[in-house]
Amino acid sequence: MANPVINIRDTGRNSARTGDVRGLADNVVSSWTSTTTGTIAVTDDTNTDVSFTQPADTILRNLIAIPAGNIVTAGGSGNDVDFSLGTSSGGAQLVATEAILDDGGSAVTWTANAPLYLIQDSHGHAANAFVGTGVTAGVVGGPATSEAIVIAATLYSASARTLYARLTPIGADLATAATTVTFLVEFLHLGVLPD
Repeated sequence: MANPVINIRDTGRNSARTGDVRGLADNVVSSWTSTTTGTIAVTDDTNTDVSFTQPADTILRNLIAIPAGNIVTAGGSGNDVDFSLGTSSGGAQLVATEAILDDGGSAVTWTANAPLYLIQDSHGHAANAFVGTGVTAGVVGGPATSEAIVIAATLYSASARTLYARLTPIGADLATAATTVTFLVEFLHLGVLPD
């Protein structure tokens, strides 16, 4: 069965017919995958890597990271936990290496089960975007300080490809880790769906 053609009718500046909205919703397709790291290395400058496959003709819409336990920096300036995302192992082609826990001289905690949208709606974040400061900002248990996450290249791919995420403690051993991090990844399918 071929995908239906959606014909949006002008019913006024601020209105849409229910059938039109349902038709659009029926044609938005996304898929999810997840992967979990091995135990996060407590040791300074030790990488923890995971990989996942991006389907063809999709854009990476959301990348959410959730630790199973607390991750806490050492408490000295520069004792960070860095994140990067690339198209090659250890690469940073899509998101350059940035501190998602940015220790400026006071230990920073990422609380167990606090989801961080490292990429949200195909966008990065301003510095300190994860701190839970209320209903409209951050997440309860998110790190109080973080560097900006800037998308460095297109998140779209015409062909299937492997993406690589990396977490690295820098500056000193972590005060607490010995846990895993699960990455939930959503892809938005942009092409015509098969019959």
